[in-house]
Amino acid sequence: MRIGYQGIEGAYSEAAIYQHYGKNVKAVGYDTFEEVFEAVKKGKVDLGCLPFENTIAGSVVMNYDLLLKQDVFIIAEVFFKISHSLLSHKGNKLKNIKVAYSHPHSLEQCRKFLKKHKIKAVPEYDTAGAAKIVKERNKKEEAAIASELCAEIYGLDIIKKGIESNKYNTTKFFAFVKKDKVPNGLKKEKTSIAFKAKHYSGSLVNCLQRLSKNGINMTKLESRPIPENPWEYVFYVDFIGSIDDENVKLALNEMGTTATFIKILGSYPKGRKEQ
Repeated sequence: MRIGYQGIEGAYSEAAIYQHYGKNVKAVGYDTFEEVFEAVKKGKVDLGCLPFENTIAGSVVMNYDLLLKQDVFIIAEVFFKISHSLLSHKGNKLKNIKVAYSHPHSLEQCRKFLKKHKIKAVPEYDTAGAAKIVKERNKKEEAAIASELCAEIYGLDIIKKGIESNKYNTTKFFAFVKKDKVPNGLKKEKTSIAFKAKHYSGSLVNCLQRLSKNGINMTKLESRPIPENPWEYVFYVDFIGSIDDENVKLALNEMGTTATFIKILGSYPKGRKEQ
C-alpha cells in the first residue's frame, strides 16, 4: 500500500504512518499538502495522511480548507505523540553543539532546553530537512531537532531524547481516500462534517440543536472563513457516531433545513490517543 504524506524522509508524518499502518507500507513524500491531495485524486497513492490538529498549535487550517474542496473521504484518525530529539554526528557530545536547526514550531517547543545549553536556534523549513542539512554539512558544532526516525534515516546519533518542554504535544492526522475507494467493512465510530448555516437569526444554534436533540455528542466545533465570500463562515464538526446510524441520518436530514450545505468529510474508527 502506498501512502502519501507532506515532507521528506524522516518527517513526523512518515513516523505517524508507520505507527498506524506498520513498516510494510510505502510512504511517499510530497513537497506540499496540495500535492498529497492530488496524488490521492489521481491514484498515485492509495491514501493520503496529513496533520489536521495539534494540541499546542491548533488546527492546520490549510488542510481543512483542502478537505472541504476535494472529493475525498476520511477513513482513519491517527494520534501521534510528538517527541523531539537532538540529533548530531556519530560520537558527538552535547557540549560540542552550538547551533540547532529545525522547524520554527519545534525550536519554540524546545526553547528552554536550547537556552539552558546555550545553543543557537536556526529555523528551517521542516524537521527532517534540518536533519538532512546537518548530515550533509558535517560540522561538529551543528545539530538538528527532529524525530528519532531521522537519526535512523540520516545516520545521526540521538544526543538527547525528549527535549521539548510540553510533554503532551500530540498531532491528529487524518487518513483519506477517494470517495469511491472507501474500504468495505470500514468501522465507523466518529464522523466529520462541514456545513454553512443559513442567514437568519439563530440558524447556527438550530443546526447544532439538531445534533443535540438526536443524542449526538460533538467532540469538535470550529469555524473557518470562506475566502471568496468575505465575512461568511464554514463550520467543521466532529461527533461520535456513524453516518449509517439512524439518529445521525435523522440529525443530518433535519440540519438540511437550516444549512445552505452539509458535506460529510468522513466516518471512521476512533483513533487511540497516545499517552
